[in-house]
Amino acid sequence: MFQSSINIGENRVFERLVAGLEIEFGSRAAQGLARQFIEAEGADFYWEARARERWLCSYERLDWDEQDALDRIAVSGILDGRHYVAVLLVDALGSVDALLGVRHFDDEKTAGKAFETTA
Repeated sequence: MFQSSINIGENRVFERLVAGLEIEFGSRAAQGLARQFIEAEGADFYWEARARERWLCSYERLDWDEQDALDRIAVSGILDGRHYVAVLLVDALGSVDALLGVRHFDDEKTAGKAFETTA
Protein backbone atom coordinates (compact mmCIF):
# COMPACT_ATOMS: atom_id res chain seq x y z
CA MET A 1 0.00 0.00 0.00
CA PHE A 2 1.40 3.40 -0.98
CA GLN A 3 1.69 5.99 1.78
CA SER A 4 3.45 9.32 1.79
CA SER A 5 3.91 12.47 3.77
CA ILE A 6 3.41 15.72 1.95
CA ASN A 7 6.45 17.86 2.64
CA ILE A 8 5.27 21.30 1.65
CA GLY A 9 5.93 22.97 4.97
CA GLU A 10 3.19 24.27 7.18
CA ASN A 11 0.01 24.14 5.14
CA ARG A 12 -2.31 27.12 5.68
CA VAL A 13 -5.19 26.39 3.32
CA PHE A 14 -7.87 27.81 5.61
CA GLU A 15 -5.86 30.94 6.42
CA ARG A 16 -5.26 31.63 2.70
CA LEU A 17 -8.96 31.19 1.96
CA VAL A 18 -9.92 33.59 4.76
CA ALA A 19 -7.35 36.15 3.58
CA GLY A 20 -8.77 36.07 0.05
CA LEU A 21 -12.33 36.45 1.30
CA GLU A 22 -11.35 39.36 3.57
CA ILE A 23 -10.30 41.35 0.53
CA GLU A 24 -13.72 40.94 -1.06
CA PHE A 25 -16.09 40.81 1.92
CA GLY A 26 -14.20 42.24 4.93
CA SER A 27 -12.76 40.56 7.97
CA ARG A 28 -16.05 40.17 9.87
CA ALA A 29 -17.58 37.88 7.23
CA ALA A 30 -14.47 36.06 5.99
CA GLN A 31 -14.24 33.17 8.48
CA GLY A 32 -17.93 32.33 8.26
CA LEU A 33 -17.82 32.42 4.48
CA ALA A 34 -14.67 30.26 4.45
CA ARG A 35 -16.43 27.61 6.52
CA GLN A 36 -19.37 27.68 4.11
CA PHE A 37 -17.00 27.25 1.16
CA ILE A 38 -15.38 24.26 2.85
CA GLU A 39 -18.74 22.69 3.62
CA ALA A 40 -19.88 23.11 0.01
CA GLU A 41 -16.59 22.30 -1.75
CA GLY A 42 -14.78 20.29 0.93
CA ALA A 43 -13.11 17.73 -1.32
CA ASP A 44 -10.64 20.17 -2.84
CA PHE A 45 -9.87 21.83 0.49
CA TYR A 46 -9.21 18.53 2.27
CA TRP A 47 -6.96 17.47 -0.61
CA GLU A 48 -5.00 20.74 -0.55
CA ALA A 49 -4.63 20.73 3.25
CA ARG A 50 -3.41 17.14 3.46
CA ALA A 51 -0.21 16.37 5.36
CA ARG A 52 -0.30 12.65 4.58
CA GLU A 53 -1.91 10.47 1.96
CA ARG A 54 -2.32 6.74 1.53
CA TRP A 55 -3.53 4.85 -1.53
CA LEU A 56 -6.39 2.52 -0.61
CA CYS A 57 -7.46 0.92 -3.89
CA SER A 58 -8.49 1.51 -7.47
CA TYR A 59 -12.03 2.70 -7.99
CA GLU A 60 -13.63 1.81 -11.28
CA ARG A 61 -17.22 1.76 -12.46
CA LEU A 62 -18.45 -0.47 -15.24
CA ASP A 63 -19.75 2.46 -17.29
CA TRP A 64 -16.41 4.32 -17.30
CA ASP A 65 -13.62 4.11 -19.81
CA GLU A 66 -10.23 2.90 -18.63
CA GLN A 67 -8.96 6.49 -18.77
CA ASP A 68 -11.64 7.50 -16.27
CA ALA A 69 -10.33 5.20 -13.53
CA LEU A 70 -9.98 6.78 -10.12
CA ASP A 71 -8.13 5.88 -6.95
CA ARG A 72 -9.50 5.87 -3.41
CA ILE A 73 -7.02 7.87 -1.33
CA ALA A 74 -7.04 8.43 2.44
CA VAL A 75 -5.68 11.82 3.49
CA SER A 76 -5.06 13.44 6.86
CA GLY A 77 -4.14 16.92 7.96
CA ILE A 78 -5.41 20.01 9.72
CA LEU A 79 -8.03 22.33 8.30
CA ASP A 80 -9.52 25.25 10.22
CA GLY A 81 -7.59 24.15 13.30
CA ARG A 82 -9.14 20.66 13.33
CA HIS A 83 -7.45 17.35 12.60
CA TYR A 84 -9.22 15.32 9.94
CA VAL A 85 -9.09 12.06 8.00
CA ALA A 86 -10.87 11.98 4.65
CA VAL A 87 -11.34 9.49 1.83
CA LEU A 88 -11.31 10.99 -1.65
CA LEU A 89 -11.59 9.81 -5.23
CA VAL A 90 -8.62 11.17 -7.17
CA ASP A 91 -7.77 10.84 -10.86
CA ALA A 92 -4.36 10.04 -12.34
CA LEU A 93 -3.52 13.74 -12.64
CA GLY A 94 -4.14 14.39 -8.93
CA SER A 95 -7.49 16.12 -9.39
CA VAL A 96 -10.16 15.35 -6.81
CA ASP A 97 -13.37 13.87 -8.17
CA ALA A 98 -15.33 13.32 -4.94
CA LEU A 99 -15.23 13.36 -1.16
CA LEU A 100 -16.46 9.99 0.09
CA GLY A 101 -16.25 10.83 3.77
CA VAL A 102 -14.48 12.91 6.39
CA ARG A 103 -14.01 12.56 10.14
CA HIS A 104 -12.74 15.27 12.51
CA PHE A 105 -10.67 14.70 15.64
CA ASP A 106 -9.63 16.69 18.69
CA ASP A 107 -6.02 15.53 18.65
CA GLU A 108 -3.30 14.37 16.30
CA LYS A 109 -2.83 10.97 17.96
CA THR A 110 -6.46 9.93 17.47
CA ALA A 111 -6.44 11.23 13.90
CA GLY A 112 -3.22 9.30 13.21
CA LYS A 113 -4.75 6.04 14.43
CA ALA A 114 -7.85 6.65 12.30
CA PHE A 115 -5.69 7.39 9.26
CA GLU A 116 -3.71 4.16 9.68
CA THR A 117 -6.85 2.03 9.95
CA THR A 118 -8.94 3.69 7.23
CA ALA A 119 -9.79 1.14 4.58
